[in-house]
Amino acid sequence: MSGPSPLKRREVIDALRVGAVPERGLETFAVGMDRFERAIDEELDSAAAGAGKFKAVRGEYGTGKTFFSRWLEHRARQRGFATANVQISESETPLHRMETVYRRAVENLQTAEWSEGAFRSLIDKWFYSLEDEVLAGGSVDVSDADAIAKAVGELLEQRL
Repeated sequence: MSGPSPLKRREVIDALRVGAVPERGLETFAVGMDRFERAIDEELDSAAAGAGKFKAVRGEYGTGKTFFSRWLEHRARQRGFATANVQISESETPLHRMETVYRRAVENLQTAEWSEGAFRSLIDKWFYSLEDEVLAGGSVDVSDADAIAKAVGELLEQRL
């Protein structure tokens, strides 16, 4: 097994040097997380099967909340999930302002493919897959843009 790349090592060291949790590379030095892996994997399996859940991480300053949540995000993205980390604060993202919490979640959406701001890319990918599905059905002429748009719109309505 090879170690982390020089770039990943530098990112981890630079973050730790300023007392921050690295954005990436946590798996290179995460220890003691094996006791959480089974429970986390069960939760992710449940979510993948369609069971929605909400979890919050709470604790005093310096207890590892950010580290744990970034580790969890990384694990979820490895399994094909989209993730968003939202830091709740009284001044910038108060929990009682759900439109702000939602906006932050959309702004911070990530996938294994796309880093923060992945929402637009995900929507584009979904629209393209709908278009591909319409064209693969063979019921619409590929040169008729209006018919394609109409069929994609109808399929979109069905899926929503």
